[in-house]
Amino acid sequence: VTLLGKKDQSLDLRATSQDEPVQSVDGSEHAKINQFLATAICGNDITSSIFYTSAICARDAGIWTPVSLLLVCLVLYLFRKVYGEVGSALPLNGGAYNVLLNTTSKTIASLAACLTLISYVATAVVSATSATQYLAGPGLWEWLAPHIYYSPIALLGFFAALNMVGIGESAIVALIIFVVHMGTLLILVFASAGMLIYHNDWSIFMANWNAPSAHSVPYAIYFGFGAAMLGISGFETSSNFIEQQQPGVFPKTLRNMWATVTFFNPIIGALA
Repeated sequence: VTLLGKKDQSLDLRATSQDEPVQSVDGSEHAKINQFLATAICGNDITSSIFYTSAICARDAGIWTPVSLLLVCLVLYLFRKVYGEVGSALPLNGGAYNVLLNTTSKTIASLAACLTLISYVATAVVSATSATQYLAGPGLWEWLAPHIYYSPIALLGFFAALNMVGIGESAIVALIIFVVHMGTLLILVFASAGMLIYHNDWSIFMANWNAPSAHSVPYAIYFGFGAAMLGISGFETSSNFIEQQQPGVFPKTLRNMWATVTFFNPIIGALA
């Protein structure tokens, strides 16, 4: 079977080895990425929200924050089964747009795509601004402080250039960032647990536990659950580049993201 491409060109669509690079219509070749690189790309998205999710959830849930976070992980477990099935049946880039395009109308799918783009742009700007503000803090790169308004633009431009180079190259950078990020979270968890166990200092933990609650337990868990849903934003990222993944990798990325969030979110919520 052949498909006409550019003028005087045809593409052979017969089954090829999974390890061979994929040839697109314009004649270029792209090597598909493995489970670890794909997990790193989408994992950086979903795990970046761990730092602020616990605090937002604790505002409403109080001492029941770990319960609300665990309930979110349970919902995510059920959702990843359905999402993995849809992605495997329709292995096309587009994420929510592709799913809605095949289940609803093109108008609704386009609206979802626009909202997704707005969300990604807003997240990128906020994350870049926060990162440069941290770097310009005391004891770090203080020379960056006078350029704090231009630094986020430079940072976003750097990652935009990586994206233009190709997903394979940017995936390697994403993997390095993901490993450093996971190491930071592990240090935070073990350091917090060490304060409780090794130093036997339970004062902050008991003060949080005995803090009076202005609402009932069901109210706290329910609204904490709503706030905790922020902690899984980015779960849909993997489906946006599913065509660049090796066969069978997409469900594994969903599993890996779920496992990471299920491990870190409730623990950090309890130790915060």
